Amino acid sequence: MARQTMDVMYNPPAQHRLRSRFLCCLSLIVFSLLLSEPSPALERVSLQLDWKFQFEFAGFIMAKEKGYYEHAGLDVELLEYQAGIDTVEKILSRQNNYGIHNSSVVIHDGELQPVILLATYYQQSPLIFVTSKEIKTPKDMIGKTIMGTTDELKYSSLALMLDHFFITRSNTNFVEHSFNIDDFINKKVDVMSAFRTNQLFELDQLGIEYNIIDPADFGFFMSAVNLFTSQEEALQHPERTRKFIDASNKGWAYALENPRETIATIYNKYSQRKSVPALMHEVAITKKMMLLDFFKIGEINTDLSVRAIKQLHHSGLLPLNQKLGTFLFDDLLANNSQNVIFNEKQQLFLHHKKTIKMCTDPSWMPFESIQQGKHIGIAADLIRTLSSQLPIPITLVNTPSWQSSLEKVKNGHCDILSLASATPDRSAYLDFTKPYLSFPVVIATTYDKFFISEIEDVKNEKLGVVRGYAIAETLKRNIPDINLIEVESIDDGLKRVESGELYGYIDNIVTIAAAVQRDFSGMLKISARLDEDVKLSIATRKDEPELQEIFQKLITTLQPEDIQSAYNKWVSVKQEVSFDYALMWKVLAGLFIISFGFIYHNYQLRSLNQKLKTLSNTDKLTGLYNRVKIDEVLVRQKAEVDRYETEAAIILLDIDLFKHVNDTFGHVVGDMVLVEFANIIKSNVRATDYVGRWGGEEFIIICPNITQRAAQLLTNKLLEKVRHYSFHIVGSLTASAGVASFSASRSIKETLCDVDEALYQAKEAGRDKAVW
Repeated sequence: MARQTMDVMYNPPAQHRLRSRFLCCLSLIVFSLLLSEPSPALERVSLQLDWKFQFEFAGFIMAKEKGYYEHAGLDVELLEYQAGIDTVEKILSRQNNYGIHNSSVVIHDGELQPVILLATYYQQSPLIFVTSKEIKTPKDMIGKTIMGTTDELKYSSLALMLDHFFITRSNTNFVEHSFNIDDFINKKVDVMSAFRTNQLFELDQLGIEYNIIDPADFGFFMSAVNLFTSQEEALQHPERTRKFIDASNKGWAYALENPRETIATIYNKYSQRKSVPALMHEVAITKKMMLLDFFKIGEINTDLSVRAIKQLHHSGLLPLNQKLGTFLFDDLLANNSQNVIFNEKQQLFLHHKKTIKMCTDPSWMPFESIQQGKHIGIAADLIRTLSSQLPIPITLVNTPSWQSSLEKVKNGHCDILSLASATPDRSAYLDFTKPYLSFPVVIATTYDKFFISEIEDVKNEKLGVVRGYAIAETLKRNIPDINLIEVESIDDGLKRVESGELYGYIDNIVTIAAAVQRDFSGMLKISARLDEDVKLSIATRKDEPELQEIFQKLITTLQPEDIQSAYNKWVSVKQEVSFDYALMWKVLAGLFIISFGFIYHNYQLRSLNQKLKTLSNTDKLTGLYNRVKIDEVLVRQKAEVDRYETEAAIILLDIDLFKHVNDTFGHVVGDMVLVEFANIIKSNVRATDYVGRWGGEEFIIICPNITQRAAQLLTNKLLEKVRHYSFHIVGSLTASAGVASFSASRSIKETLCDVDEALYQAKEAGRDKAVW
């Protein structure tokens, strides 16, 4: 009885217990609400798909499902395609933010649409023709009934292939796509457009026999699953757009790594239109179409878009006045520098900063210098261009030396360095933007010194370098026992070389060439190029990371013409007998890397110095003439043809599928192939022919005093030599060629266009052949 009484005492009535629990829970909820911070509102955006939910859009689905969009601050609505929707119009009219299209270029009624390409996920389009069993080649399609959409039959890779084989509405019956494979099965149509990811699985399941005709097999490539937006969306919301791209790429990476989970998500939550086996089939095809061994997820192959436009122009499917223009997201932002938008955090930082203090190298012309308290030179002009987009000024801090500038920025007395190279030591107290100038590093010596093939050969000699320069840190790290002597400035270093105190002085090609030209002409020369290049960035103090973000954003707005203008203003080099500097600078300034060719070590010193001009005209890798020399030869050869009515020809050769070599074997092996290819050409042309590297894997031969027939025979001979040559590691390769003749009635530019078009036709005709 006592125990029962005690139980009653310690067990309150049920109502009391419920009330206590309710009050306790309520207190916890109120307490948690008081302590928690409100979550920032997500930005609502929409993605309009161009077909039904399936694995083709797996990356976007998983970016949403795994929270990648939400983590980026986005609330993304995925809109499935509905009949009658014009995806492109939805985006251009700003009804939706982003869209998917099956080509990287969008054409409507013969006009390119002003869309901005953000990412490409299928590097090869799965769009093909499915044909009845007896149709095995494109020519077999003539006279048959072909089913496809209007756009597919006008602007796609299918349309290009049809045009190439002269399959037209006058000799073939075209019908609009019903999207019903029964029309093909019941033989209402002989050919239908299809996606490898979709209809083929259905036909296989039904046991229907068919053939496939793929435009890619005939050289007509386009991409698919292209993410795009409008110019307005990209310019007004660049950061949001960047976040959307990055989150989508993460979604694709997850979907590809976890296909079963992704398929279950699509099937259970989005659509059961496709069966699980059909979705599994789509996964396999998707991985093939994405070419993941060659491209990163979302990477844009610009060349593919350019080539597609060129093919459409050539076929007449797109008027020649329709130019591609700016169609890439990064290019659009760079071309609209006045629209640089700083986020709220950056604006607040600049508001409190009031001014940005800048230190420079006070004696490093033509890059920069301080004269009469003013910052001048290439860097000064570019900094002024960037500063015009800032709401606060950049003020110069005068320093007596580069070392002093480094100390000031290290101690917080300067905020930025206008030009600096990133090194491990500097990275401890500085952040760096991406480089905006880059030049080779060379050694200047007196004329009595031999050409230096390797810097290790002179590592025990006294070599001058300005105190605090990044190249000194790099050289000491790579060659610990190198004998470097610190000097105060470039003039100090070159004077010590002239007096014999130093064996050589190390700096970039631009400053040395300008200084030698100005003060040491005939006394000093360039004797070596180092493997290192100087890559120059804007450096910002590490304790204010907002500065790096701001200047990184500004750097992307610099246009090539801005850099070229500053360069032309401050680099003025007269022409010498032994070295045509003026021509070299005009042609190669925009590239920022000047080629020093291979030379023969058995030449005597006097011969080397007399042939510096030849070195400047030589491609470093292959030993052939570079664009500088070839341009000169073209002008001279055209003049001879015009004046003496002689015959001459141009041969343009291109290694077939060279990108595959680089992607498969690496760029080192690719360079070896270029050298071997150059040697084949040099060994099989006439002694009077000029052979040059035109760019990349393209090579040019200028043949004076040659008939068109002889030029054709020479070209075929070269292709035959390449065809039967076994390249180191790679094995067999082929090449394509275009041939054109000089004439008094056509300009050099027109002749080059002719030979380029001939080469293009050779490629389109299946490669490994010549066209003239």
